[in-house]
Amino acid sequence: MPRSFRSVLPEPQDFRSTDFFVAATRLLSLVVMLGGSTVILAWYWQTHFALTPFSGSMPAVLLSVPANTAGLLCCAGFALLLRADAPEPVARGMHPRVVFSTVLSMGVLLVGLLALLEAAIGSDLGLSRWSSAIGLGGAMAAAGRTPVTLTAGFVLAGLALLLLDARINKGRAPAEYIAIVLAALMAIPLIGYLYSVTAMVKVASDGGVAPMAACLFIVLAAGILMARPEHPVMRVWNSNAPGGHLLRRLLPKSLLLLVVLDLLVEAGARRNLYSADSISALVILLVCCWLSVLFWRAASMLNREYDERRQGAAALSETHALLRAVSDNTPDAIYVKDVDGRFVFANPATLRLLDMPAEDVIGKTGAEIYADANDAQRAAVSDHEVMSSRQAQMIEETMALAQGVRTFYSTKAPWQDSNGKLCGLVGISTDISDRKRVEDALREHETQLEALVAARTAEVSELMGHLEATREEEKRAIARELHDDLGSALTALNMHLAILFQQMPQDPKLTERFAHVKGLLSSVGQTTRRIQVGLRPDKLDIFGIKTAIADLADEFQNYTGVTCRASLPDEDLSYAPQIDIALFRMVQESLNNIAKHAHATEVDVVLDDVDDHVNLSIRDNGVGVVPVRTASSTTHGLRGMRERAGYLGGEVQIISSPGKGTHVMVRLPKTPRVSSTAELLEERRANGEVG
Repeated sequence: MPRSFRSVLPEPQDFRSTDFFVAATRLLSLVVMLGGSTVILAWYWQTHFALTPFSGSMPAVLLSVPANTAGLLCCAGFALLLRADAPEPVARGMHPRVVFSTVLSMGVLLVGLLALLEAAIGSDLGLSRWSSAIGLGGAMAAAGRTPVTLTAGFVLAGLALLLLDARINKGRAPAEYIAIVLAALMAIPLIGYLYSVTAMVKVASDGGVAPMAACLFIVLAAGILMARPEHPVMRVWNSNAPGGHLLRRLLPKSLLLLVVLDLLVEAGARRNLYSADSISALVILLVCCWLSVLFWRAASMLNREYDERRQGAAALSETHALLRAVSDNTPDAIYVKDVDGRFVFANPATLRLLDMPAEDVIGKTGAEIYADANDAQRAAVSDHEVMSSRQAQMIEETMALAQGVRTFYSTKAPWQDSNGKLCGLVGISTDISDRKRVEDALREHETQLEALVAARTAEVSELMGHLEATREEEKRAIARELHDDLGSALTALNMHLAILFQQMPQDPKLTERFAHVKGLLSSVGQTTRRIQVGLRPDKLDIFGIKTAIADLADEFQNYTGVTCRASLPDEDLSYAPQIDIALFRMVQESLNNIAKHAHATEVDVVLDDVDDHVNLSIRDNGVGVVPVRTASSTTHGLRGMRERAGYLGGEVQIISSPGKGTHVMVRLPKTPRVSSTAELLEERRANGEVG
């Protein structure tokens, strides 16, 4: 793993949270303040009322601490309380709590220095007189010289509080070492009291240090250590490393057990269980036994920790090898960036795409790597969106690299540590440039194919229009021939037969035969006229679409017996010939379908002239048509109607359901519009038929 990648990994966390140390510091500060306040109240009560507020030996324990000492301990405890949950180091400078704590700490230090100066020069500088002036009585000592141990304790406490956040060479914190010296100094008289060693009780002074004062100083030193758990000495104690575990588990038990063993040996000697000369040998024996157990236990703990670490390291190495094999052999670019956008990891595929060695990529931002500033800006924006939203995103990126312009499909996800702190992002980019080129080629080919299909469709539509026009012309020619030739011949034949029968003798059989022939000629004439009207009604060309539709409705009613009502506009209608014949054929086709399939009793034909369009509606009350059949337009009649309307720029809509009749709605422009190839393609795109 690259060194730069390891450097941004999160540090192992302490075994306790910050809130625990803040609470512990506050508690120890309050203990110091409570102890000092109790001593001051005891002195005040004794001085003003000459009474002891307690019974037994408690007043002697309290009054053994001088009032000035108690007051200074209260000040030191309050200064530590103000610094227990001070703001972050950058904001501690001029914070009000920090300023007030500094003033109190300087006061404690100043009093301690003055007391040391009194002891050094052997003269009174006024501290005792100040003590008497405030009415509390007592002094820095009950008699004799000033206790140097106490004055040194105040100096050390003041210095430790003033230097609480200071750091010196290699990050060392002087406040820690001063607090440890303070605790060790105050432990001397305590041990002297415990073992009745007068020399240790009166170390460096005549009066000695009261046990309660020594205990409060030790509590204050512990609070100073707890206030900053991130300092080096405390960090060793709080660490989750094997050394931290070993220290927390063995040191308190060892010290306590040594003291208990020593007290037991002393108690046995006082009870004459063995001679006083045997004390040293017995203590050495017990200490050696305990040290053996201690070292054996420490070795077991270290071996256990070592085995666990070795197994973890083996699993981590295996996982790392697997991840390395995946990242090194995948063709996809895998990279990791920190919160500032700097590369902290890049697999070989990424380095090949960038055409750079790892040394030129790791620790650099996109702006320093990418040749195009716009590419770097777009990548930075997408990275920021991923890290700010803390959600994975899939995006398509195009960048100009050494191999040319490449397109990537990138998956970017936020990178967070075990505590949820954002460390950066992880990205996987797949080169899809070849696929994009194939897609573009297919899209272009599809566009060309669509244009070709549209062109062929337009040509077919134009051909159909031409065939429709040709068919109408043929129908008109046939109708004209039927009218001019066959009609004239039938009329002449009828006249000649009439003259012939007039010249023949009056014979009942001939008369009956003449009537039969005349009926046949009349039927042939009617059929000829009906065929002529079906092919091309003369009234459509002479009188227009209104008359043609009205006659068609009357003829349908007479021919089928179905009631057919035609609703036509009152004003004269004049349309293009293509529109007239299209309307006529659609009405004709609809009526034919009704006659064949609908079994209807009523038909309504409505022609409506609206702005630049003509609306035609044919509705019947027949059996209806299945919707699937109308949508698929499998019948030639319905398909012919739609093709005719589409060629002219109109549309046909059929609404029907079984048992509810059929409604055919036709909408045609007054001016026929035949679409060109380009117009037809654009219309199909607008309708969503092509891409």
